[in-house]
Amino acid sequence: MKKIYIINLFLILFSLSTNNIFGLDISITHSTFQYKNTKYIELYIQVIGNTVKYREENDLKQAKVDFTVLIKQGDKIVNFDKFTLTGPKSKNIKDFIGIRRFKVKKGEYILDITAKDVYDENNIFKYNNSFSVDLNENDICISDIQLLAKIKKSNESNNPFVKNGYYLEPVLFHYLPKDIDTLGLYLELYNLNKTKNEKYVVLTVNKGFKNDGFNTQIIKQKIDIENKTIYPVLTKMSIKGLQSGNYHLKVDLFSDKNQLLASKYTNFQRSNPVENAKSNYASTGFKNSFANKMPEDSIYYSLKAMVPLMESSNSVSINNIISSKNTKAARYFLWRYWYEKNNIDPAGAYSEYMKYAKAVDKKFRSQLGYGFETDRGYIYLKYGMPSEIITRESEPTAPPYEIWFYDRIEQDDQRRVKFIFYIPSLAHNDFVLLHSNCRGEKKNPTWFYELYSKRNDSNVRNVKQSQIESFYEELKNSFDNNAVRLWEELK
Repeated sequence: MKKIYIINLFLILFSLSTNNIFGLDISITHSTFQYKNTKYIELYIQVIGNTVKYREENDLKQAKVDFTVLIKQGDKIVNFDKFTLTGPKSKNIKDFIGIRRFKVKKGEYILDITAKDVYDENNIFKYNNSFSVDLNENDICISDIQLLAKIKKSNESNNPFVKNGYYLEPVLFHYLPKDIDTLGLYLELYNLNKTKNEKYVVLTVNKGFKNDGFNTQIIKQKIDIENKTIYPVLTKMSIKGLQSGNYHLKVDLFSDKNQLLASKYTNFQRSNPVENAKSNYASTGFKNSFANKMPEDSIYYSLKAMVPLMESSNSVSINNIISSKNTKAARYFLWRYWYEKNNIDPAGAYSEYMKYAKAVDKKFRSQLGYGFETDRGYIYLKYGMPSEIITRESEPTAPPYEIWFYDRIEQDDQRRVKFIFYIPSLAHNDFVLLHSNCRGEKKNPTWFYELYSKRNDSNVRNVKQSQIESFYEELKNSFDNNAVRLWEELK
């Protein structure tokens, strides 16, 4: 079965304090464009205001974050930049944004970013992801799709967020909360004058990420275009009625003879917890559904197995239903969820998923609960089977640990994603998540210090950054304590 993937971003965003040593969280998105013979990547950065430390002066707060950006091909650095992003002076905590542009050529790249809180040297954010540049100055092609949270006219000439007379603010984490009811997008079409045929663009929004098995067309928009060397497309679409879930946005460029000339796609997530009380199926299909005939204990087992699929708005609902023991509400929630995923055969979709969930339960079950309630089981259901798993059970100064590597995570095209789990107490055999470079999951820049705590007498919060970095280098070159070396080698 193709898994359904939902990232629970905002559990992290709202739980972190400004003094949290592991708190720095940053939205990194990027798009590739070209102008004449020059190709470039636009890097959009948004620092989450409540995850940094502030200096106060005259009752005004201000934060600063240092960035090191490396663009690599293999081990070769082809472009780089170091800069400081400074937040606004304000009485209140605010997010702050920045943009950088880098020249690139056609090819495959790795984007490696390290960010450090200027006022808390231990507050570090790391980002590593791959991207490709497939634009060709001689062919009809499409730039990447830039998702926009805000579009407004502007005549500012020195604002890097202004293009073609409009201020364009990118979407945070490709995540659209309920207060955003219009999705904007910007893209560029290239070399349309290579042929004289009239052309048009079709924008479609499908429910579910690409290839996850639940694609259903939700929104369609057609735009007629002109034959120019560079043709910018700036448009909006209403998502006010778009329900919570994952969505796949595709842009297709056609000739007037309906020949497909080029395509591009991106993914986004929507949180819209307002229920549609007037939906027709609410009063028809539920009565005779599979959920209405299931034993009560199977209902609650199924709901617990579905928690990894939930986004933040639905995770609260499902947990409340489980704890309240309202069986009628539980049955309805279960049926409605799978009906929305597959209104032709909701029972079949549910059954396929539960076969997978039961296998995960069996594989990871511990003394603390079902297998899908453990950290490893949760990640397995949420992101699927890892490309590689490395297990170490008998290093002299570390508890047992596992490193999971994903070559690619489908929902937002993350590449080279890693998780490390360990057993903090040998009293029970339950691995917990220690650190990950996956967006939206736990980030712990000093994970290695905790893993090898038997080698250290000092609390990590009282150790200088230079000591931590020195210890990291020591572990990286060690063949007795392998975690850091293995982590670095998984690329």
